[in-house]
Amino acid sequence: MRIIHSILMATVVVGSVASQGVNCVLLGTFNNHGSFNDVWGYTAPNGDEYALLGTTTGTVVVDVTNPANPVERGWFPFGSSPWRDIRTYGTFAYVVTEATSGFQILDLSNPNSPTAVGTFGTSVSDSAHNVCVDEATGRLYLVGSNAGTPVWDLTANPANPTYLGLAGGSGQNNYFHDLCVENGYGYGSMVYNGVARIWDMSTFPPTTLSSSATPDNFTHNAWPNAAGTLMVTTDEKAGGVIKMFDITNKSSPVALGQFTPNSNSTPHNAFILGDKVHCSWYTEGYRCIDISDPNNPVEVASYDTWPGSSGGFNGCWGCYPFLPSGNILVSDRTTGLYIVRPSSASFTKYGQGCAGSVTAGCPESNPAGGTLEGDTRDNDYCYRAEATTSISVTSIDFFTQTTGGTITRPAHIYPSVGGSPGATAIASTTVTVGPNALFYTATFASPVNVSGEFFVGVDVSSNDVVISSLTSGASGSGFFRDLVSGPTNWTGSSLTDRPCYRVHCTSGVLTPSLGNVGLPILNSSYDVTLADAIPTAFAVMVSGLSDTVYNGGPLPLALPGAPGCSLYTAPEVLDLFVTSATGTASATFNIPANPANVGISLFHQWAVLDAVNPLGIVVLSLIHI
Repeated sequence: MRIIHSILMATVVVGSVASQGVNCVLLGTFNNHGSFNDVWGYTAPNGDEYALLGTTTGTVVVDVTNPANPVERGWFPFGSSPWRDIRTYGTFAYVVTEATSGFQILDLSNPNSPTAVGTFGTSVSDSAHNVCVDEATGRLYLVGSNAGTPVWDLTANPANPTYLGLAGGSGQNNYFHDLCVENGYGYGSMVYNGVARIWDMSTFPPTTLSSSATPDNFTHNAWPNAAGTLMVTTDEKAGGVIKMFDITNKSSPVALGQFTPNSNSTPHNAFILGDKVHCSWYTEGYRCIDISDPNNPVEVASYDTWPGSSGGFNGCWGCYPFLPSGNILVSDRTTGLYIVRPSSASFTKYGQGCAGSVTAGCPESNPAGGTLEGDTRDNDYCYRAEATTSISVTSIDFFTQTTGGTITRPAHIYPSVGGSPGATAIASTTVTVGPNALFYTATFASPVNVSGEFFVGVDVSSNDVVISSLTSGASGSGFFRDLVSGPTNWTGSSLTDRPCYRVHCTSGVLTPSLGNVGLPILNSSYDVTLADAIPTAFAVMVSGLSDTVYNGGPLPLALPGAPGCSLYTAPEVLDLFVTSATGTASATFNIPANPANVGISLFHQWAVLDAVNPLGIVVLSLIHI
């Protein structure tokens, strides 16, 4: 509950206003040789930047080094098709269409006077929907071809590639609409199967690691982040979304958040760069989505290239976000190339904060029990758990039953290794299970210290103890392994989607946490949130324009009587709140649609009254916009 609110004299925005853009500036346009389809980019060794713009009848090489004055440097006809895609390797570009055999090679070694090398692969493929180049290994993949997924080696002679064979077979069930290969893994979009498939590219042909269904069952595009821990997908359907997946364990991706700007619209191609997704979204134009919290994607910038109504396949076909300048290349089917630049609206958290008097709860999943799915298997199963701070586990209740009689089985706690359970348990005990569906307790001989992610489980390989997963309730995840017949490594299990357990523990105190909902966007608002504080307590939102100085004194400023607590922001505006019964609060900040605010920085920090220290105040880490 807010009690007092002081109006902030200076709000924060980082962006620009245009009739078609939100937090996004139009730098230049180009529209020769239309109509248009996809776009890719090329950066010359001297740093000059170029757009490789696909059209119905060919490819245009456009110098966009000065985006306000794009210059056509080359025009290369190659078949006639609504679909055309381009990728680069070294100083060469590779072009495919659905109407022409093989692929065209362009020489960009002199990008201001590029040349066509020729057409290759005509004996292998009659057409291709897309093309993928793994720059690390120098392999080119034709995607969506009648032959399947043929591969060429570019390393020896990129102007005369060597055919290697098929990475995947032909036919609709093997059809990839798009493919990205990076850091030893392939991310394929199987549009007719409705899945994003991850390949291990260390073998040839590649080995399938996983196939993840996407929300609208029409997987058009998939792209990983540079670290290989997140993947974004698009479904090219009306009402389609971008969907985020945790791919830390590529054998068992975990579905996260999703986003659409308009449920009547259709997304096309999405790419991850840093903590942003850049997406071409047909009638909704170019969209920039912040995924710093991949469970809660938030749009931070957009530029609409289509003046008409939403829905259908008009408007923005492609975008390319990888130019060193930070400029984004956007292609519109009718009006051609747009060079835009989104704002850098973001939050940065820093500082340690200090612990309050709230203790951490013990992990649990569906703690009230329910109806078991009833599956039994001759495998070992475990379930994901998460501790917000260090805890000491004394026992675990598993909701299960036997198929008859009373049975004693091993129970374990496993560490997390790269998002999967470790091979060896860190603690083991037993649990005695009866024929009724109840919580049964596994007690450890001495407390087991864990923090962060870990896994708990019962070995049900005797095939007479039911897996602890319910027919309804909160979702979760788990893993299985078969130490006798294989696989001996842990593998994600579809039989553990609603695990049911209760961890009993003693825990340490929490440092109240600061977060955000939304981002600074013109004519919008964002919230700075508080969690893990004591309930029904006074909390102050401290806001200011500096984190280095206040009233002539330096910041941060240590607070005597509150060990580990420091004031990081100049206390120029104070808002008073009362935390909820669960120790939460939220402060809302409105951003006027005023370009004069561009570039202003603002700092926020929570302070909570808490008798945990002599000063009676707990101060959180700082958030900087």
